Amino acid sequence: MCVALEEMSQHRMGLYNPGCGVFGRYPPPAIWAGSKEQIAKYAVPTIRDGLKTFFAITEPSGGSDPAGAIQTRAEKRGDRWVLNGRKVFTSRAHDAPWGLVWARTDKAKGRGGISCFILERGTPGFTAKPIKVIRTSAIPNDVTLEDCEVPAENLVGAEGQGLDLAFDLLVKNRFPYSACNLGVAVAAHRMAIAHAKQRSTFGAPLSQRQAIQWMLADAEVELRACRWIIWEGAWKADRGEDARVEASIAKLYSSEVLGRVIDSAVQIHGAYGVSKEFPLERWYREARVRRIGEGPSEVHRMVIARSLFR
Repeated sequence: MCVALEEMSQHRMGLYNPGCGVFGRYPPPAIWAGSKEQIAKYAVPTIRDGLKTFFAITEPSGGSDPAGAIQTRAEKRGDRWVLNGRKVFTSRAHDAPWGLVWARTDKAKGRGGISCFILERGTPGFTAKPIKVIRTSAIPNDVTLEDCEVPAENLVGAEGQGLDLAFDLLVKNRFPYSACNLGVAVAAHRMAIAHAKQRSTFGAPLSQRQAIQWMLADAEVELRACRWIIWEGAWKADRGEDARVEASIAKLYSSEVLGRVIDSAVQIHGAYGVSKEFPLERWYREARVRRIGEGPSEVHRMVIARSLFR
């Protein structure tokens, strides 16, 4: 998947819409912990028909510490669960037919009191308002849940298992996420090389300027290192091994390499780099989000540091 996504993301909107969606989409991985009926009803059509989905976990009180931040409540009433609360920065919630929502079912149990639910768009009490941000696809939303009723069979996995499912989702998703970072960086790097070869200043092409050569050489080294970091982590995840630290390393490094490589590409292009005629200015804007989404760089550094002292 990482190999494919690196290639699929090398176009103007590749960071958030690799391949423009023509190669299909995949549901939030936590759905695979659901029942056979849930998988048949939600996961299979998503893959078959290329449907959009969402997962609502981040709340106004925080996103990087869901165990402490989740305040959305789910109360059991007969054969239904009633959800009340608010989620923010929930991508695609305004136009996806279904998604997953994490809510607290037992306040006393802390981390173990959080559960995962399937929620369909159009459910009474569910509203999603798009939030304007610097990226232009996979629009995030401010989601409100007001006495939102879902059937009891929409609970994914066991009650209180939600956070374990969420972390499994987030860890494994960081490898394809990182591969998209790499792919767009590769595309920007390729553009910078091509421009340096054909653009001349003071009687010589940019490719003969040592300052430009070193910028491109440094980018090449980082891109190659980034690729192997992603592949090693994905390989461990495929083998069923604990890849949490590798996921943090891949996400941290790929998002920061992406920013540096695109910044250099913009600089090498000069005024063309900030022109909307080229994809670089869009990548430059959207790359900034990648150091925050899927966990900010600082949190991933904490994860890595903890593993060193464990």
